[in-house]
Amino acid sequence: MLKNEIYRSVLRSVRSFGPHRFFHSPLVARLLWDTAPPEALLLAPCASEVFVVAAGDHVIGQWLVKHREPYNFSMLHRVASLLSERRLTSLIDIGANIGTICIPAVTRGLFERAIAIEPEPLNYSLLRTNVEINRLSAKIATHNIAMGEKNDETLSFELSNFNFGNHRVRYASDTEVDQESIEVPSQSLDWLAKDVDIDSALLWMDTQGFEGFVLAGGTRTLQRKPPLVVKFWPGGLTRSGGMERFRHALRSAGYTSFCDLNEPEDAFRTFSVEVLDLLATRLGSGNGQHDLLLV
Repeated sequence: MLKNEIYRSVLRSVRSFGPHRFFHSPLVARLLWDTAPPEALLLAPCASEVFVVAAGDHVIGQWLVKHREPYNFSMLHRVASLLSERRLTSLIDIGANIGTICIPAVTRGLFERAIAIEPEPLNYSLLRTNVEINRLSAKIATHNIAMGEKNDETLSFELSNFNFGNHRVRYASDTEVDQESIEVPSQSLDWLAKDVDIDSALLWMDTQGFEGFVLAGGTRTLQRKPPLVVKFWPGGLTRSGGMERFRHALRSAGYTSFCDLNEPEDAFRTFSVEVLDLLATRLGSGNGQHDLLLV
C-alpha cells in the first residue's frame, strides 16, 4: 500500500509538469519505475517507438523504462548488417514478448513486415497494444499461441513473477510444481510459415529451452534454409528433452555456417553438430547460453 501511495504521489508531481522535458529525463524514468506497484503499466518512449510495459517485469520492462531503447535490438541490427547482401523483407519473431524486436525492426526500416508469436496473455496484450500505438497493425501480424513440434497441442506454460521474458513451457522433468502455470495452445513452425515467402524471411527464436521442439515442427520450413537466429542454451535444451531434436533439425536443414553473436567478431565459421557439441560443453549444463546466427 505504501509503495502504491508513493507511486501515485510521484505520478501526480510528474504530470504537473505537463509536456515539460523534465518528464522525459532519465531521473524521472527511474523514479517512476522504482515507485511503481507491480500491477502498474508505464509508458516507455524510445527514439522511434513507444512501448507500454508492465512494472512487474524487472528485466525487459525495466530496461525499456530506464534506458529508452528496445531491449536486445542492437543484436538484430548486427544480424541485419551481417545479412546485408540478402533481400530480407519479413521477420518471424518467435517469443516476441511485448514487441521489442519486431516493432523497431519495422519502424526503423530493417524489415517491411513481421509475424510475432507470444503465448503468455499479459505479454500478448501489451504486444498488441504496442503494435497498435506504433501504427503497425497492417505490417505486424500477431498470434497468441506457443510454437511446438505438432499442431493443435496444448502446452503447460510456467510463469515467472519477476522476469516476464522468462515464462517457459513446463516439462515433465520439472520439480518446481509450486510455480504458477497456465495452459496455452500451440502450433508448428510449418503451420505458421505456410503462407510466408520463407526465402525472404529471417527466423528469430528465443523460447527458453524449447527451441528443439519448435525446430522439429518446422521440417518443411527449414528445408528452405532461411537465416536463423536461435538461442542456444544447452542446460535448457537438456532439461526440456529437446537437445537431440535441436541437433537433428539443424543437421537436416543443411546449415553450413554460423556466427556466434556473443563473440565480438562478425565472423562466420563452418557449422556442424560437432562444433555445436563443443560449444555446449563450453557453456555447461547451467545457465550458459549464446545466440547463434545460422545460414
